[in-house]
Formats: sequence, C-alpha cells, structure tokens
Amino acid sequence: MIENWDYARDLQLRTSLTFDLRAAARSLQIDVGELKLAIIVKIGSGLGRFPRRMDRVLRIDVDNRRPAPRELKVILPGQSLGGRLYVRTEVLLAERPSAHSPLSPNLPGARLWINIAEAALEDGGDTRFPMEIVSFSKAFKSWPHEHAPWYLSFRGTSFHGDFSGTVRLYVNADHAAFAQRVIDGDPHVLQAMLGDVMVQLANMALDQEDFSETVATCEDGSVGRQIIGWLATAFPSQALNAIRSIRNTRPGSFHAALHAAAEIGDPE
Repeated sequence: MIENWDYARDLQLRTSLTFDLRAAARSLQIDVGELKLAIIVKIGSGLGRFPRRMDRVLRIDVDNRRPAPRELKVILPGQSLGGRLYVRTEVLLAERPSAHSPLSPNLPGARLWINIAEAALEDGGDTRFPMEIVSFSKAFKSWPHEHAPWYLSFRGTSFHGDFSGTVRLYVNADHAAFAQRVIDGDPHVLQAMLGDVMVQLANMALDQEDFSETVATCEDGSVGRQIIGWLATAFPSQALNAIRSIRNTRPGSFHAALHAAAEIGDPE
C-alpha cells in the first residue's frame, strides 16, 4: 500500500535497471550490432481486478550506440489514478535484424522480457473519492455551473465502467474558504458533497427500468456496484422497486436517507 497518497498528489516511480546488451545478443543469437531494443513502461489504474486501461508512459530505445539507462523514472498525475496501480515494464525487439538464427525472434514488437508490479493506493482506493480542486473560472468559464461550489462529472456511458475512471467530483477553488474546508476534511462539508453525489447517481440508476439486470453483471469497483452499495446502506433490505417508489412518492425522504448514509464522522 502506498501511504499518504491522494488524488491531488502526483506519484513518482523510480526503478533501477541492469542491462547487458552483449549478453542479450548472445542469448538471442543476434549480432550485437544488429540488435535494437525498446524498453517500454506502461501504467494502469483502477478499482477492479484489472486496470481500466494501460497507457504507455515511457519508451527508451537501446542499441550498440545507445546504452540503457541505469534508472527509469516516470511521474504520474494523481488525478489519473485510483484503486490500484499497475506497472508493466517490457523489453521489445524494436527492429527486425538483417541476420539472425532460425530460432531468434525477428518480428518488431516481439516481447523479450516483462516485469509486472502492482500496489494498492491507500486501502485499495475504496476510501478515496475521485476528487479534484480546480478554478471553475478557468476550467469551466462561461459554463452554467461556473460559480457552483462543486460539480459532479460522470464521463461514462454505462454503469459497468470503473468508478474512479468515470466519476470525478470537482471542487471550486475560487470559493477559497469552502475549498479549504474540503482540504481540511470537514465532515459536514464532505457529507453534503457525497450525499449530493449519491443522490445524482442513484437517480440516474433508478431512471433505468432494467438497472437490476444491469447491476447483476457489474464487477466490483464499477459505477453500478458502488450505487447499489449506497442504496443498500440508505435503504437496508429494500428492493430496487421499493426504493424507486420512495424516490417517486417521497423525494424528500429519499434525498435525506442518502445524505444520512453519506455521514463521514468527526475526525479523530
């Protein structure tokens, strides 16, 4: 687990590397002058069993004239991460050698070596809500919500998407006193914000008549699973149709129950 990390903090990854090109050439039975390799680092992140995507963040070409570095270093924007961090380092054949043995790899992109590492981002990321503090006057200039204290962005097209990848709560840095209370972890402010998020996403889900069938195929860490967890907390032992009825006939009770379920608790 990576301690003391949050979405507002970038993450720096460093690893040492020992690379013997001549030994690699002998093992691959390719002349060292012909051997051209690429070191690739890919990063993934997400709450589920698999990263929501893998992005290439580093490529270093290595050959007889360009030695491999002794250290690899990349900086990852915190707002792009969530849940678990996956790091895949590969060594690929960059170019087809003109001369090689019949058993030598010869296709560009052939994987010669791979190392995979992963780490939890603060308790698996489940206790960290994807939140970002930005200036709305810059990020959302002339938008209807430019002067709002916060704004929920749901960038997904289905409830199967990874929660931390499709949902983001923006806090308006232009409201300096309010933003500071968010940074300080004011439990009442956080409860109000999270309650609003829960109401918005729960309404989206309950508007779908087939949501019960949809969520049955959602994996842990998905938007659908998160919503169903909130509803189960706010309305224990009640079926989705009963919750939908409460929403339609007693919207005040529906909203209040979700806000109550969003209680953060006083900081210790």
